[in-house]
Amino acid sequence: MVFKGAGNKTAEDLSRSIDRVGGYLNAFTERDAVCIHCTLPKEHLELAMSTLLDMTFKPSFLEHEFEREKDIIANEIMASEDDLEDAGQDEFFASAYPDHPVGRRIAGSVEDVRSLTLKSLKSFHERYFKSGRITMTIAGAVDEKLAATVFRKTVKGRYKTPDAKLYKPGAAHFRASRKMVKASGSQVYFFSALPLSTQCSHDDFWNFSLISSAYGESMSSRLFMRLREKEGLCYSISSTFSLSRLGGLWGVVSSTTPAQFGKFALAYSEESQNLYTKGLSSIELKESITRIKGLLSLASDDSEYRMRRLARQFMFENTIESIDMTIGRFLESKYFSEESINSFISRNLDPSKENILLYGNVTKKTQKTGFDVFSASVSERCIS
Repeated sequence: MVFKGAGNKTAEDLSRSIDRVGGYLNAFTERDAVCIHCTLPKEHLELAMSTLLDMTFKPSFLEHEFEREKDIIANEIMASEDDLEDAGQDEFFASAYPDHPVGRRIAGSVEDVRSLTLKSLKSFHERYFKSGRITMTIAGAVDEKLAATVFRKTVKGRYKTPDAKLYKPGAAHFRASRKMVKASGSQVYFFSALPLSTQCSHDDFWNFSLISSAYGESMSSRLFMRLREKEGLCYSISSTFSLSRLGGLWGVVSSTTPAQFGKFALAYSEESQNLYTKGLSSIELKESITRIKGLLSLASDDSEYRMRRLARQFMFENTIESIDMTIGRFLESKYFSEESINSFISRNLDPSKENILLYGNVTKKTQKTGFDVFSASVSERCIS
């Protein structure tokens, strides 16, 4: 709705004001944050800031636009429900965090959207946007003092002091579960995750980054090379992790056919156990370090990446570490030794503690393997 008009601009005015200077305007919603962002030439800094802040604090909220947008979002939700990977991920979060808002679907259900009123939307906006916390990050060839001056000038009079009583859900409790949920489709989607501490540090983040690079994030990683390249058990497989003050996760996502699931399950179990008990080799660690350094160097040319990186760091730790400082970590052996990394793995990545979800075409044969290998049981969906 913030794209449907804000401040003294109509929806067309908003789009044209950014388009005509060669800019790009967009937004996204995550489980713990909403971000409105734009990229445009540096001389239009004030235009960018005033546009984003108008959209955040002064959206028009027109009734006819609201009703039309409800239909659009309902279509988006239904498309997501038809996607087994998206639906499975929602099911996984609902199982892992059944008693916490982080376990809910980001877009909600079609019924949620249909039941909304413009009055309830305005009330939500007043409470969580106008009286919530805002972080603005800027990356690029910008004068920092000028940006701060523009920010104060633009925000003045429109930003309320954050409400001390604003709903704060606190850290989410991770509930252990291993289950199989049937859904229409031709494949079995595999989700696994371990809970991570909400008190992780910068060092912890880069430890997980290096481990994930070697284990499942890259094309030369263990999981990809074995399950995809050597055994042909899946099209894609990847490890990933997220750190949040609400709840962090380390996990693996993949899909395979019911016929191949038996071999897939055994291969995955063997690799996850090998990672836990044997850790990374010196060659794997060395190549992960050089890979991450290279990725950071390339990403540093992307202003949107830098801007998101700044926001995530600040919201997580209230501190900022520059890309140059981070790359400097990889030049000092004291940060990432084979011994310290493998000790870190043994403390954090015990596969016996991971949640498992098998979602999709769960045949009788899949059910038997799921029970024998993962001790998973057939279950109804947490999300109706």
